[in-house]
Parts: sequence; C-alpha cells; structure tokens
Amino acid sequence: MPRSSRRLESLAAVADAAAHKRRAFEEAEQQGAEESALVALAMEAAQAETDYEAARAQIASRSLSSDEVRRALRLSDEGKRLFDEETKEQVKLPSARQRALDRLREDYPDQQDRLDTLLAKYQEYESIRTTLDDPADLERLLRASGVLSFRITVDPGTVPEEAQLRADLQEKGPRAARTPDMAWFKLNKIDGWYNNAQQLAFLSRDPVGFFSGRDYIVEEYNGEYYMLAWDIRGSKLTPESSRGWKVSKAFQGQDQLGRPAINFLMDPRGATLLGELTEAHVGDSMAVLLDDEIYTAPNLNGRISRNGQIMGDFSPTELAYIIRVLNAGSLQNKLSPAPISRNAIGPELGLDYLKQGLGAGIIALISVSLFMVVYYFRCGVIAVVALGCNALLLLGAMSTLSATFTLPGIAGIVLTFGMAVDSNVLIFERIREELREGRETKAAVRLGFSKAMSSIVDGNVTNLIVCIVLANVGTQEIKGFAITLGVGVLTTMFSALVASRLVFNVLLELKLMKKIRMLPSSIPAVERAFEPGVNWLSLRWVFIFVSAIYMGLGVFMIVMQRGEMMDTEFRGGTQVTLQFKTDDATPEEDDRLTLTRQEVEDRVVAIAQSAAPDSPLADLASAQVLPLDPDSSGVRSDRFMIKSVVTNEQAVIESLMVAFADELDNRPPLTFAGQRAEELAQAPVFPLSNPRGLLGPDIGRPQYLNDVSEFAGGVAILLENIDPATTKEGLEARLNRLREQPDYSDTAGRTVEIVVLEGTDSAVESAVVLVSDEAIDYLQNENIWEQDLAQREWDLLRDALGQTTTLASVQSFSAAMAGTFRAKAVVSVVLSLMLILIYVWVRFGSVRYSLAAIACLMHDCLTCIGLIALAEIVYKLPAAESIVATLGIQPFKIDLNMIAALLTIIGYSLNDTIIVMDRIREMKGRLPYATDKIINQSINMTISRTVITSGTTLLAILILYAFGGEGVRGFAFAMLIGVGVGTYSSIAVAAPLVWQRGHTEQDNEATPGTTITTT
Repeated sequence: MPRSSRRLESLAAVADAAAHKRRAFEEAEQQGAEESALVALAMEAAQAETDYEAARAQIASRSLSSDEVRRALRLSDEGKRLFDEETKEQVKLPSARQRALDRLREDYPDQQDRLDTLLAKYQEYESIRTTLDDPADLERLLRASGVLSFRITVDPGTVPEEAQLRADLQEKGPRAARTPDMAWFKLNKIDGWYNNAQQLAFLSRDPVGFFSGRDYIVEEYNGEYYMLAWDIRGSKLTPESSRGWKVSKAFQGQDQLGRPAINFLMDPRGATLLGELTEAHVGDSMAVLLDDEIYTAPNLNGRISRNGQIMGDFSPTELAYIIRVLNAGSLQNKLSPAPISRNAIGPELGLDYLKQGLGAGIIALISVSLFMVVYYFRCGVIAVVALGCNALLLLGAMSTLSATFTLPGIAGIVLTFGMAVDSNVLIFERIREELREGRETKAAVRLGFSKAMSSIVDGNVTNLIVCIVLANVGTQEIKGFAITLGVGVLTTMFSALVASRLVFNVLLELKLMKKIRMLPSSIPAVERAFEPGVNWLSLRWVFIFVSAIYMGLGVFMIVMQRGEMMDTEFRGGTQVTLQFKTDDATPEEDDRLTLTRQEVEDRVVAIAQSAAPDSPLADLASAQVLPLDPDSSGVRSDRFMIKSVVTNEQAVIESLMVAFADELDNRPPLTFAGQRAEELAQAPVFPLSNPRGLLGPDIGRPQYLNDVSEFAGGVAILLENIDPATTKEGLEARLNRLREQPDYSDTAGRTVEIVVLEGTDSAVESAVVLVSDEAIDYLQNENIWEQDLAQREWDLLRDALGQTTTLASVQSFSAAMAGTFRAKAVVSVVLSLMLILIYVWVRFGSVRYSLAAIACLMHDCLTCIGLIALAEIVYKLPAAESIVATLGIQPFKIDLNMIAALLTIIGYSLNDTIIVMDRIREMKGRLPYATDKIINQSINMTISRTVITSGTTLLAILILYAFGGEGVRGFAFAMLIGVGVGTYSSIAVAAPLVWQRGHTEQDNEATPGTTITTT
C-alpha cells in the first residue's frame, strides 16, 4: 500500500475516534449525566480533537500542495549564466523553476512520480497555450496591472519586531505577518540580486545573512523571497496614500561611472511627492514596486524629484525589464474601468477561421504559380522562385516585427501573392516587347528590367502610401492588414527587381538560358489576342454611359440603405456568434444541433417583441442573422452570427442564452440576494467565530446547525435566492476556474466548501460558501481578515457567479468607439487620396494626371459601395434565396475590414492606372500633351499586362472568397468588385481624362529618342 494511502487511513481513524468521543459527550449531555462524567467525556473529546488536528497538520506538512507546485511552475524556465570566481569560467545554473522543483522533490521524495507526471502535463499545456482562457480574465488583469509605488525599506537591527515578524512570516504567510507600520513584499525577480555563482550559493545557504549584508530584511517563504518595508505615511508613495501622480517616462541612461542606469521622469505632482519622500530618507533604501512586488531597491544618495536615476549592475535584459516596469506604472491611468469595446473569439471559431484563411492562401499561391509557369514557361519558373523568396521574406519580416497574423492580415498575405506577380508580369512583358523588336536575349532582359522599373516603383509606392496611412490611423485589425501588406510591398519590390534579376543573370552567364520563349511567342494567336488594336478613345461615350448607369445605381443603393450599410463598429452595437452544442442523438461525436436562419431569426425577433418598449432589447427586431458555414441548403447551420445595434452587451448575451438554452452549451450568469453590494458591510459576508462551531449563529440563520469548526476564523458567504437554480458541481466549477486564474492565484491554497441550504445538489436554491486560510484568522486580526480574506473572496465570488461563459464570439462597440472608428475611416480615406494626388502630381508633372487618377478612384469606390448595398438588399429578397446560397452572398456591411478593402482597392486601382499613364508618358516623350493615337497605343500595349495581372489577382481573391471563410468574405467581396471595376476604369475612365481635346493624330510625331510601336 502506498505511504500516502496509509497516512490517509490513519488520519481517517483518528477523525472517526474524535467524532465518536464528541457524540458520546453530546448523548451524555442530552441524557442528563452527572457533571463529573460530562467533564471526563469532555476532556476525552477535547484530547481526541487535539490528536486529530495534530495528525492532520502532520500529514499536511508531508503532503505536496497544489499551491507549492503552482508557485514553482510560475517561475522562469530560463537558466542563467554566471561567472564562477573560483574556476574563472562562465557556468550555466539551473533555472529558477528547476531549482524550485528540485527542492520539492527533495522535500517530498514519495511524490516524485506524481510531480514528474504533473510537470509533463504542464509542459504540454504550456506549449500550446498562447493566450488567456477568457476575455474576462484579461479585463480583470488590466484593471489590476501597472500600480507603481515607492516604499522605504526597513534596515536590519533597527526594529525590535524583526524576529517576531520573521517567525510570523514562516508561520502565517506574508499577508498575516505584518504590523500597522510594516509589511512584507515579494521580490519579483530574485535572479537580479546576485552576480556570480558564489553569491548564489551564499543566497541559497543563508538568505538572511546575504541580504542583511546589503542592509535589507529579507526572509524566504515557500521558495520565494520577501522584503520588509515601511507601510506608514511619510515612508511610502502609493496611489492610495497620494493620488494624482504618475511616472511620465522611463529610459536608459548612464551613472557617474558610465555604467548603464535607469532614468525616470515624474509628472509635476509626482515630482513634488517623491521629492518630499526622498529628502526625508537620504541614505536609506527605497523599493520600487509594481503591483506590490519589489523590482529594485536602490540606495538614496540624494533628493529625487522630477528626475530620478536607479543605479546598479544591470544586464541589458534586466535594464530593459525594469524600464518596461516603470513605464507600465501609468497603465492604470490609461484604462477605462468598463471596456468601450470588447472582441472575443472562442478557440474553436478562431481555429476554423485560421484554417480557412491559411488554406485559401495556399490554394491561391499554388494557382498563381501554375498560371505563371504555363504562360511564361521558364520565366514563369523564375517568377515562382521570386514568389517563394517573397513569401520567405514576408514571413521572416513579420516574425522579426513580432506581428500577429489577424484575419485581415492573412487576407493581406493572400492579396500579396496575387499582386506580387504584377511586377514580374511587367518585366516579362517588357522583355517580350524587346525580343519582338529583335534585341538579343541579354539586351532584352536588361532593357526589360530598366523600362519596367518606373512602373514597378510608382505602383508599389502608391500602395505603400495607403499602408502607411492605415498603420498610423487605423484600428488594431486594420493595422495588422496594413503592416502585412506594407511589408509585402517591400518584399515584392525586392524579389522582383533583385531576386528575379539575379536568377536571370546567373542563367544567362552560365548559358543555361540562350533563348526566352513564352506562350504568346509560341502561339501567335495568343499574342494577337492580347494586342487588339482597338480605338479606345472612340468608345469614350459608351464608357461614359456605362459608368453613369452603374454609378447611378450605386448612389441609389447607398441612398436606399443609408445607415443600414454601417456595421456595429460604426454605429455601436453588439455582435454575437452562437455555437450550438453537440447533438447526443447522433452517432457521430462531432455532429452538432442545427437550425435554419429563419428559426434563429424568429427567436431573436421574439426576444424583441417580448421586451418592454423602452428596453434596449426592442432593437433586436432589426438584428441581422447570418448562418456561418451553412450546409448545402445555404440556410441551415450549427453556428450563427447575430448583429444588432444594441449596445448593452450583457443584456443581449443573457437574452440569447435564455432563448437558445436548449442548443447552447453555456452557463448563464447567476444572481443572488445582496449581489450588488459594493461595500463589504452590506454584503452577505460573515466571520466564522461561533465558539461551538455551528454555522447558523454566524450567518444569522439559527436553524442551520452544520458543524463548521474546521473553518473557524474563516469566512462564510451566503447565497440566497440563486437564480436560475444551479448545481453544486456548477458552483464549484465556477469558483475553481476563477481561483486558478493569475489574478486570483493567491487564493488557490485555501480550504473551500459549499454547503447547500435549500434545494438539492442538482438544483441549488440557497447555499453558503465556506473559506478558511491558515495564515488569516478573524479572531487574531480582524482588519487583515476583512481586507485579505473576506473582501478577496467576495470579489472572487461575484466575478465567478456574475460571468457568462464566453460564447463562440462576442464583439461590442460603444457609441463613443463607433464615433472614433467613423472618424478614423474618414481620415484614412481623405489622407490617402491627398497623398496619392500629391505623389502622382510630382511624378508625372501635371495636375491632369492627378485629377484623372483621383476621378478613377472615386469612380471605383462609389461603385464598390453601391454594390455592397445591393448585396444586402438582394440577401433579404425571398425570391433570391437560391442565388444567395449559390454565390455565398451575405448582407455585407461597411466595417473595419471593408474600409481596409476599399483602401486596398484605391491602391490597386491606382497601380493599374499608373501602368497605363506611365506608358502614355513614355510614348509622348517630350510632347506637352498626349494625342488620341498615343493613348490608344499605350492602352493596347499594356492590355496584356492588365489582363494577366488582373486575372491572377482576381483568381487569388476568388479563392479567398470561396474558401477563406466568413471572417474575410466581406473583404474578398469588396476586392472582387474593386479589382474588376479598377481594371475597367484604368482604361475607360483614367486614360480618356488624360487626353486633351483638339490634339489628334496629326500631332503624334515622335520626339527624338522615342519609339512608337503600332499594331
């Protein structure tokens, strides 16, 4: 039998004996036994209780607690290299985590197997865990983070309570071991307090002596180190003691010896307060704390006010670490207590979107590569090599920048693949023109690259302008797209102009490419098809008529839809994604319950109809219901997105969870009597101080005679009228989950029990939560009990029961945030157009070209917005349901991703327009104007590049639209329209505007040095 099992059986026997003695005394008391007999029985019962407590304490001292393991696993897993003064060599020491785990193995030798198993599980979990488990965890962490404070430390031998405080720390823990004037504070990073192997050995052997020699009082407790500091006015500067101050800035500097140091600046209020504190304590040590953990404790050499410096022997990593800590001190002044925008995507939904987006990117890359090889033969292979180089450079740059691949970012990658071939196409088409003129291969390659250079640079710079604007004024989602596409623009230019040229040169020098052949040169019909010889200017009135029709249709659609076109990000509101639970009635484990869009919409409308007229839920009547990844019918799915203009997120979530309670696998928030009490005095929180150990007298409900002597000195929290009724197991799960989160991890080692008062374990109506902490006792220190136990447990319980388990996805935008997004969208568009206008004006030397480009862009954007509005109208038509399902049309809205798409359309359309205008500029040479023949020839000569580039880009976007999932479908829809209309407008809108009436064919004599090729 294992040793631990034998210990538990021994403890159970002692507990049974104690219970037997207690019952014997109670029965004798009820039967009216003599006083001498009662005294004897009472003595026996007391001794039995004492034996039980001693046995339990002994087992507890020999048992490995979860709190000890948790503390060890939270430590750094990186080993440190230190100089060994004896061997004069650098030695690598075990990490802080490894040292703590080794200590546990040494203290609990019979628990090694369990510890190794747990460590393996934790490492497996840590390898896949990249974020917090729930957005509510992040919100709580943000509210509590970044509280910077300064405290004067206590010098060794200066206070008579030092020995007692050390003993109290070991016995009761840091929270209880304090006086009204002093308190223990944990050292955040012990590695920063020693510089060589000998100092580490000294620290491990005698931590008290190690720190006493440095004039600090430090004591080790459970593998962590705590420093004693003053907790009285005049010896500390904290947000609670003095409000309205902050650190303005922290940065690297140098001390008087030229060593790296940390400089910091206080705001005016902070400078005054810090000056008063440091002036009174020159010669003492002052600890710098963040969230009550000490990061450094330098000696005060003089008064510090606005400018301060922390000197010490810092490594570059430690230096950057502490600077980040000091700069984080103002974080609490930048956060709102209630988030104005909340975006949560559950892991299952996020994984689906990620797989779909990456899958679409791979398909697009393969498809574009195959086309290039088929059309350009060996040159296409070179383009594929350049495309691979582009992909590697892009991913490497994103990794270096630590950029996150958001869904718009993945769309940017796919778009980069589609547009990356444009530069190669320009080069290859120029090479083909030179070969057709009779140039030899080397000369054709050199001239092809040279003549394509200006078009490549102009087209990519305009795209880069849009990316820079988005990265500076866009939201986080748009910034992710802008950074990805911006890096893609730079890597595309490098790959096309450097990598492709290098491959060509190597092949030509090694004579591995004596001739260059392409599909048009091999099949004359293809070449003739791509050089039509059309008189484009003669068709300008047809183009004007066509453009007027669909622009007018677009304007009409916009007027019809107006505000309905705006998504929640620009109107304010809530977007919820419902993921239905697994269907137990089917044999397949992955099968989930499904509903049709109409069934979901009927339930949502029913919520609005049953709500009061003045209730915000009444606006759910106009909510949009979208099936995500529907089946072949296009309307039935196990996942739905519900968009509404209701800004009360909690009300929407609660109502939907009630309406879809049978389909959702979620727990609704629980309410109970007294839940809204902010002050502890008004909350149903009670100390367990009854001398007989009975529950009822302590909570004011004398009818409950439960024995809670085990929790004496702890806290009881009464939960009455729980609504809706829940299970005891559910209550325990809520509390345990939150107790394991980082901001409540200090409560993980406490003893907790839930006692059902009314109802059953499967339907709890009223209950009481009992909590005890060995280090905190109400009878010993009421103030510490109230602050560190009662208030802490009350906050934890309210958070745990008041939360709704996160749905598949929740997005909410306040009215203030919606206004900010609208302003950013307008600024993005206007600023992009202005910068593009200026760039084109400078490059082409004529305002006519700038105005032609801007008119073309306005034409494309207006058309695109109009068709987005039309898609929403068509989606709502019952007669078009089959068409909608087949084409994947949704009621697309103008959201942040759509703004990114519109701005990308601006860049792409301008790129296409510039290619045509650049050829016009080349063809006209030094003429001050472009004749109709020059414009027609320019369009005809670039039509092959236009068709090929637009075709490959459209292919990539079409794949993204079909396979990229709902996360990027709206973006892809806008891009499909934009690329198609942009290709048309560069020919039908921009080029005719460059032509000046009155200059016809008789003016088109070529200037010296200019070659005009006719078809």
